[in-house]
Amino acid sequence: MLDLSLYVPVSAMPAIRRDLSVALDPSDAVEVLGDRVRDALGPDADAIEEVSILSETPHDLVPPAARERLGLGVGQRNVLVRVVLRELHRTLTADRANRLRDRIVAAIHRGAVAS
Repeated sequence: MLDLSLYVPVSAMPAIRRDLSVALDPSDAVEVLGDRVRDALGPDADAIEEVSILSETPHDLVPPAARERLGLGVGQRNVLVRVVLRELHRTLTADRANRLRDRIVAAIHRGAVAS
């Protein structure tokens, strides 16, 4: 046993997944996206169960319509981020999950257009 931290309760509530397509700058490290998401949500960060990267696509390989929709600039990349939300003691509503999603996108999206 390598982890001697205190017990953390596990939720029996259903998870909600949101896949987010965002633009990132070349200097944005995907390794810190989870930290940026948690910082953006502040006291609501306990609703985050998982942040994972599903794919990364460089600017030149993103279809023109998607580049325009994201406001993806030259040198930026499109990253598909999966966020799994789950609260410990209550079921998340779709409305609350969408409000959390919007705050997350506002914190990590670097495109010229609000996603």
